[in-house]
Amino acid sequence: MKSIAVVTDGINTRLESFLKGNLELVFKGYININSYYFKDLKEGDMIKDDVVLVMIEERALRVQKHVLDSKKVVVINRTIKEKEIYKIFSLPRNMDILVVNDNMHTTLDMVSLLYQLGVNHLNLIPYNENNIYSNIKIAVTPSECEKVPSFIEEIIDVGHRCIDISTFIKIINKLSIDNKEISKRLIIYSDQVVSIDSGVKNKYKELYIKNEELDTVINLSKNGIMLASEDGVITVHNKSLLRIFDIKQDMVGQNIKDLFKEGLEKLIYKEDLIDEVFEFENKYINVNKKTIVNFGQKTGMYFNIQEITYIKQMEQNLSKKLREKGQIARYTFDDIKTVSDNMNQSIKLASKISKSELTVLITGESGTGKEVFAQSIHNASNRCNQPFIAVNCAAMPENLLESELFGYKGGAFTGALKEGKKGLFEQANNGSIFLDEIGDMPIHLQTKLLRVLQEKQVMRIGSDKVMDIDVRIIAATNRNLTHRINAGEFRPDLFYRLNVLPINIPPLRQRKKDIILFLIHFLKEKYEICDEARVTLFSYDWPGNIRELKNVAAYISTMCENNIVTMKDLPFYLLNINENFDYELQVLDSRKCTNKAINIIEIIKSFNNANKAVGRINITRAFKKIDASVTEGEVRKILSILNDIGLVSSNIGRKGSSVTDKGKRFLTYIDNKMSDTI
Repeated sequence: MKSIAVVTDGINTRLESFLKGNLELVFKGYININSYYFKDLKEGDMIKDDVVLVMIEERALRVQKHVLDSKKVVVINRTIKEKEIYKIFSLPRNMDILVVNDNMHTTLDMVSLLYQLGVNHLNLIPYNENNIYSNIKIAVTPSECEKVPSFIEEIIDVGHRCIDISTFIKIINKLSIDNKEISKRLIIYSDQVVSIDSGVKNKYKELYIKNEELDTVINLSKNGIMLASEDGVITVHNKSLLRIFDIKQDMVGQNIKDLFKEGLEKLIYKEDLIDEVFEFENKYINVNKKTIVNFGQKTGMYFNIQEITYIKQMEQNLSKKLREKGQIARYTFDDIKTVSDNMNQSIKLASKISKSELTVLITGESGTGKEVFAQSIHNASNRCNQPFIAVNCAAMPENLLESELFGYKGGAFTGALKEGKKGLFEQANNGSIFLDEIGDMPIHLQTKLLRVLQEKQVMRIGSDKVMDIDVRIIAATNRNLTHRINAGEFRPDLFYRLNVLPINIPPLRQRKKDIILFLIHFLKEKYEICDEARVTLFSYDWPGNIRELKNVAAYISTMCENNIVTMKDLPFYLLNINENFDYELQVLDSRKCTNKAINIIEIIKSFNNANKAVGRINITRAFKKIDASVTEGEVRKILSILNDIGLVSSNIGRKGSSVTDKGKRFLTYIDNKMSDTI
């Protein structure tokens, strides 16, 4: 480890300790700091440290006989801490100020330093103990308060003078140090002191920032980057270089011969290299080398090194991007918003299915989010980093769909590209292809698709060459394929090949809890929805599902003049609709409690009309007049169901239960239905 010698008279040990502390703030752990005293140095004693520091020029001449190389000697420039100088700047202009230090030489140094630091508004008077200064009231001193005359009324102690940043830069240059941590420490240190030359301080900061930016840039590269001096000493390298050569420690200051061992000697002795391939410890590397020349002289070497495996990976990624042509799976299961139990069941099933390689058939009405499910399945699969190709089988003309899916050989038909064209199955190789609206695929293409599913092979139009492919097929339809099979419009064998892992996405009317959730999401949570509007939204069947709900959100955001959505803000076709309660009746029928539920709603309504509170006990008592077998526990369960589907609002406490507006309409609906039957 390199070392610094601090040589003092040995009289003021506090000052010596202070200066040593300054040096340790920057160099501790990297440079040894040793103390020497002139009073202890004998004739012939030699100081062997790499840099020798003294306090003044006279001591620099005196120490030269104790060092082998006088260029090692540096006279310390000292300054004041930034927080102390403000005490002096605050003094009134043209005031006489006595400057006191331990002797006349250091006192004059202190006066000179203050003028250098810009203290030009005061009359600075060096203290001489033989003179009388009865008219002066204030003295400035660098921690030599005991030397200040007793008649001085106020002492401004600016503390021991610190080592200036210019001295640190001299030391760093003489020691040839290139250490980021030392540079960082020096920046922090420089912010605490007033530099004699602020230009040096600012320039050092600027260079430090530039070096940090350069270090960031070269470490972003996957390639190994290295600069070396003319004699082979490494001056700069990035982390990728260490990774490629499996090196754990910093190589700055080491010779490239230590890095390029057996088999890589050519890298050192050849002038320039362009894409030369070398084998190194069971791996192949691609090397580019450039000789750096300044003013006609060779000054160093630049190396750029790539792993062949990384180059291959880049080629694969490039091919993948070209295959995708912008068609990527953007959605994941996290993007599917729901608070519905049956929708969560579908998501859970799709998540399990995604890990399989088998064919998926997604069924559901238009607008339920079948493509979102398809993309989520792909992104959760092992093929997530491979292409996802989507094609709508109903949107393309029949002849175009065939050439798009299977591609064609050059010159296969009039207008065909001379070089031919890859089909979507080829482009999706190793990934997934999403065949939307599969129920509308022409019957003769269904035959070709069956071959892809059975044989994992495709053949371009006009070609007799069969190509093997590895593609996962995710199909979707809003059609009833069983009906299509019975009508002779869909091949049953294709259906059984597709229907390996079936998923059904429930329509919005079967997951009404999601209506408000999605609407608030589409409205970007800027609006509240009044109760009456909520009832109307729940009552509508939403044949267009999420797609239609999104259109309604766009309508509301245009029409709503404040943050509360009312009936007047809804599209006209949602109003005055012929409400039906098929879903609610389906829920009650599935729990086998339809008639009892209707009776309970009527009982609660009669209590509400009489402005009486009604709880489970009162409901049970009233019910027993109709059906003596009913129990309080049974009533509690039915109330919970009615509360869930919005027909009854059950409250804890004296208020009890009440029939909602929806519940009242439900009773009317039941009455009308019974009247129609009679």
